[in-house]
Amino acid sequence: AYGLVVAGMVSVYALVRSKLNIDFLGPTNPYTFKQQYFASLYRGSFFLFVSAGYWFARSAVQLERDKREQEHQLRVADKNLFEANLAFLKSQINPHFLFNSLNFLYAQVYPHSEPAAEGILLLADTMRYALHENIEGKVPLTQEVQHLHNYIALNQLRFHQRLQIDFQVVGTLSFALILPLVLITFVENCFKHGELADPAHPLRIRLAVADGQLTFETHNQKRHGPKESRAGIGLANTRARLDLLYPARHRLTLTDAPDSYTCHLTLDL
Repeated sequence: AYGLVVAGMVSVYALVRSKLNIDFLGPTNPYTFKQQYFASLYRGSFFLFVSAGYWFARSAVQLERDKREQEHQLRVADKNLFEANLAFLKSQINPHFLFNSLNFLYAQVYPHSEPAAEGILLLADTMRYALHENIEGKVPLTQEVQHLHNYIALNQLRFHQRLQIDFQVVGTLSFALILPLVLITFVENCFKHGELADPAHPLRIRLAVADGQLTFETHNQKRHGPKESRAGIGLANTRARLDLLYPARHRLTLTDAPDSYTCHLTLDL
């Protein structure tokens, strides 16, 4: 069909050109209409074939460039995959060494100080959860809550049980799944910026599960003075993860008052 269209266009071009030549030259034209027609047909076909040859040559060059670019991208992807596999193997070795070292320290410290040994166990559990869980998958909500308890207990040891923390859990957590290391971000923020030693204003943590929806809230007084410089995962990172994996299924409200800070998260599990 495409060839017929091209042939028709060339024929029309030859007819129009021949008619124009005859009309323009008039009686002085030494060629007949038939001669003019075939000459125009030849000329049109020649330019058409030259143009088509140029187009095919240019297309072939572009295809070769695209092929080389794809091959280059494939080589880069293979290299990145190799480096990722190597990094993964290293990540398996490093935590293994770390936990073995923590177990050794626990065995050495326990006879001399049970609180210090307990701190080592809490640290090991906290790091094991953070290192081994797939941050883009989901985990049982009970594990995420236990991670919060471990983090709080570790900090209570650090500050000699002087921190004022009111942590309440309401509802059934069994069979519920959640994105890991989300709730800990808001608790870390409380420890980083909050005044937690005032019995009149304890850190308040509320977690409730009802009808497939999780409600999580933290409220703390602000600490005026030096603050922790450690950034943790970061609220911006957590916002991005929630937007990506719970689109239109969560609501996060952060209230930054002069003397207090409140986080309120609702999440469809």
